[in-house]
Amino acid sequence: MNDKGSCMEDVLTIGQLAQRAGIGVSTIRFYEQKGLIESPPRNKSGYRLYPPRMVEKVRFIKNCRDLGFSLRTASDLLKLCYASVDEVDCASVQARIKKQHEAINQQFEVLTQQREKLEQLLAACPEDEGSQQCAFIQVMLD
Repeated sequence: MNDKGSCMEDVLTIGQLAQRAGIGVSTIRFYEQKGLIESPPRNKSGYRLYPPRMVEKVRFIKNCRDLGFSLRTASDLLKLCYASVDEVDCASVQARIKKQHEAINQQFEVLTQQREKLEQLLAACPEDEGSQQCAFIQVMLD
């Protein structure tokens, strides 16, 4: 194998990175714009060339976002976890996880209340078209 072929195996295009990370190309560009990942060097044709290790970082950010973490928190977690492999600040990571857990629990309670209200509305408004007994307004005022 020549040096040129070996070099090409050591980099990923934005499309390859997106595919391996399971996200869209526009999301990669967005992460770059927001400073979550470094802008890579470009080849002579202007294509971005990412190191293969960038797949792990992008997946990390994606997983943070999937758990509802804000971009800022995902960025903070990325810095905390990748600053030094030997010294991850577990207390800081744990604090952010607890905060997100509390936020999700609050959202869950709101969603539960919304579901219960919708169930009341379904019970108050019969599906029978001939019925004039829909208590929608009364349920909404409760």
